[in-house]
Amino acid sequence: MTGASEGLAERIAQLEAREEIRELVARYGMAVDDRDVGALADMFTSDAKFALADGMVANQGRQAVIDFYTERMAAFGATYHYPHSQVIEFDPDRPGSATGMVNAHAELALDGRTLMTGLRYFDEYRVEDGQWRFVERKVAMIYYMDMAALVDGGLSESDRKRYFGTVGPSELPESLDTWKKFFAEVG
Repeated sequence: MTGASEGLAERIAQLEAREEIRELVARYGMAVDDRDVGALADMFTSDAKFALADGMVANQGRQAVIDFYTERMAAFGATYHYPHSQVIEFDPDRPGSATGMVNAHAELALDGRTLMTGLRYFDEYRVEDGQWRFVERKVAMIYYMDMAALVDGGLSESDRKRYFGTVGPSELPESLDTWKKFFAEVG
């Protein structure tokens, strides 16, 4: 019975880890919205990275990541970050680490306007000091625009990212191989 109980213990540990990572993602949105910089800093590893998929932003190290968040959060009024779904993968060769993708959206007040963004986080997680933390968060956007523009057909436009003075195409879904293959096949 030892083998069966060891397998069960491993599966339970992985379920617990999965739930801790899901909670980390949920707490992240609350910390950003609440402007809880201390809680946010505690969610990242000492060697953390944060980047936008388009390369406009890339920060290395917990303090650089938190400095970026502090500057960005100060620019906004109220915000609402909400994770929708998450996929977590564990690598048996790297205990205490995992990768994940999180589909999310955010509503943001900026300069008297309400902006909305649909995005996907590409995450790496690791246990540091006994708790799961973000090693890396990379953000790819599906759209980022004024709520009125979104309601007025903005999702159907090719330049769906209107982000801090730039207008251009979003990273998702057009960059995905599956998207390209699908439209190549259906003509």
